[in-house]
Amino acid sequence: MADTEFITQQIQLLKDPDGLKRQFARLALEDLGKSSVPYLVAKLDEYQGDALWESVKALSRIGDASSAGALVKLLSHEVSDIRWLASLGLIKIGKEGVKPLLRALSLSDARSPLLREEAHHVLTGLRDKQLKNSLSGVIKALESNSPRSDAPVAAEEALVKLKF
Repeated sequence: MADTEFITQQIQLLKDPDGLKRQFARLALEDLGKSSVPYLVAKLDEYQGDALWESVKALSRIGDASSAGALVKLLSHEVSDIRWLASLGLIKIGKEGVKPLLRALSLSDARSPLLREEAHHVLTGLRDKQLKNSLSGVIKALESNSPRSDAPVAAEEALVKLKF
């Protein structure tokens, strides 16, 4: 188990104006892996700019399923780099990242064109071919002429079909 004080120091360094200090802190948190995830997730609502980017980058590179819900929320973020990093993290997480993504798509969140765009990126980027094939209906709905209404229905059907 990693030292809580060390993790807290590294989390604080993600806000440092010096880019190298931020990078070294992020890399240290990545090396710690899963033990740093709760600390990173806890700062996502607070951090902005470079600190947020570093936090999301660390989460996406760690790829732990416990961060999936937080990463899904970031798929609608106004900054494209944040959305992109979040989607890469969900791709790395794989099947465990799909459930919260489908839930978001099945709810009113599907009205967000940013969420739909990044959801498409995640689903088409999955490495598990069998899972990807199981989600073909959702992918087609996201590519349809009316994804705002088609995607929630397809996502709900996929949740039932995959027994999530």
